[in-house]
Amino acid sequence: MRETNNNRDTGVRVWQEKLLDRSIRRSRKLKRLKEAVGSSLNLQCLEISEGDGTISAQLRTLGGSWKTAPVSKEAADSISYSLSETLVPLENEKLPFEDHTFDRLIIVDALKRFDDDYEFLHECHRVLKNDGWLIIAEARRVPISLTSLLQHLFRLTPANQGAWRNGYKQQELFDKLKDGYDVPEIGVYSNGLLESTATFGEAIQKMFTPLPYWLMQEQLPQSEFKRFQRLQALGSAAYPLLWLLAQFEFIPGHKLLVRSRRRHWRPRLQPKLIDGRSIAEAAINTKIGTAAPF
Repeated sequence: MRETNNNRDTGVRVWQEKLLDRSIRRSRKLKRLKEAVGSSLNLQCLEISEGDGTISAQLRTLGGSWKTAPVSKEAADSISYSLSETLVPLENEKLPFEDHTFDRLIIVDALKRFDDDYEFLHECHRVLKNDGWLIIAEARRVPISLTSLLQHLFRLTPANQGAWRNGYKQQELFDKLKDGYDVPEIGVYSNGLLESTATFGEAIQKMFTPLPYWLMQEQLPQSEFKRFQRLQALGSAAYPLLWLLAQFEFIPGHKLLVRSRRRHWRPRLQPKLIDGRSIAEAAINTKIGTAAPF
């Protein structure tokens, strides 16, 4: 881990807070996360993060006791700037905590980075208290959309940046959770106009560095502060347009926010027919009123 430099860390935090303030998408994600978590006074909370340290720091303002588990060494180095503490990345997709430790567990854009995401949700279930809540912020996978096309064109998909998958459809995420969680709420936000326009901004930002601007390197060169200044100027210029586009909430969204409550883990196996097909498959391939597929 890097040696702490207080002046540099303070400078990074100030600039990252300014950049968060100029980012419509990150600000809205943070707002929805805070609403989903609610007051965490006297609660034990765990955040699983892909490296956005400013959001990690903001979540801690909700109160309570917080721990942050980065999904990679790069994420650990980045978050360390905002939290001023040394973090250790997860190993083998296991959480280094005892059973029934946390009241709240928040996964911020990190579930898609686990090879076996279903098993990791089982691991989250283990460390949550019996009445604990799991909150997930993730990308919504919309394969046929302008945003998806632009992300593939500019190589800005999550998979291009090291994730195992490019997000989730709502039903896919529900299917991963249904064995151990009640899911009273899956919210969709951040419409396609906003996401498509922001993707152009990410493509411009990529010209300065291949990494997302909120992911800080362990050895941060002094030139990064000039890049922060240029990015803030770009964000300020684009802010009115992005704010306007964000108001078109009737357009389908590209982000998911899930609130789920822990319950007893019981795999809900889908019934199979004697020939191995599911009931749904049989219904699709069989004419109503017959017993044979056509």
